[in-house]
Amino acid sequence: MDKLYHFDPNVNAPIYQQLANSIRSGIKSGAVPFGTRLPTVRELADRLQVAQGTVKRTYDELESEQLIKKAQGRGTFVCYSPAPMGSRKDKALAAIDRALSEMEDMGFSLSEINIFLNLKLRELAAHQENIKVAIIECNREVMDQLQQQLHKLENIDLYTSLLSEMESYPYSISEDMDIIVTTQTHAEAVEGLIQDKHKLAKIALRMASTSVKQIVKLEPGEHAGILCASERFGSLIRHACLSFTDNVTISQPEVFSDINRLESFLMDKTTLLLPDGYERYCSADIHRRLQRFAHTGKVILCHYKIDEGSLMYLEEKIDRLAEKKSI
Repeated sequence: MDKLYHFDPNVNAPIYQQLANSIRSGIKSGAVPFGTRLPTVRELADRLQVAQGTVKRTYDELESEQLIKKAQGRGTFVCYSPAPMGSRKDKALAAIDRALSEMEDMGFSLSEINIFLNLKLRELAAHQENIKVAIIECNREVMDQLQQQLHKLENIDLYTSLLSEMESYPYSISEDMDIIVTTQTHAEAVEGLIQDKHKLAKIALRMASTSVKQIVKLEPGEHAGILCASERFGSLIRHACLSFTDNVTISQPEVFSDINRLESFLMDKTTLLLPDGYERYCSADIHRRLQRFAHTGKVILCHYKIDEGSLMYLEEKIDRLAEKKSI
């Protein structure tokens, strides 16, 4: 069981993230079965000689992914059970593969297929009483990070759409949404695409303090590189670096591409800035190369969050709608 709680202090990645990756792998592989009780925050912190806040953040992340569940007064338990081979999951995936193949044969693009699937899912969920919340953003990294944060809220169903998709296909976010969340930057554009302006919830973002603290520690003379899935996210990170540092060389952002181009990009870099959860945006080869870089260079994971005031406003808006639906 001790292998489950593994981290390498020599790897330049947050301990909470290493722990989360290790525990997540154990749960999803079935090595840690459904119903297993995990150590308390204090027990695990003492065992690993790390701060309790580190373990709490690990558990919060896994709970947001619905892999574990905290039961008041009883402890923290695994609430995920991997599907056995040949199960309904395999049959469902095969059915989806057939449907996707048919839609591709009909000439639909991947973006259009994604929109149609989301529309059908919303129709199936229409009878539910949960608040339907849509997130609209211009880049996938921030959209995914906001989705991860909002998953912690209760009684909501989350839907996402890139702003470019919504502009090309206005019906990608249907009118049955209860709340449409976007940043102040995109509020005007989104407002022009929806009928009921009262559904719009404008939020402000801030870079997570854990990311800021690492950026401000960059020393004069360092050469930092930015790798990302979208140029828009890369521009956000570069602007933050220029605001928080002095005499640090910040290269133009580079979008994840092939391994050969990455090797050239890394040649003169002492630090890399990556979107938190970057592994979902790059190939296995690039992921392995970035892990090797972390042994000799510095890696800063960049994460954006809804600021506290905006989050309180959004929670109140959700609570008011939930009360109306319950009447």
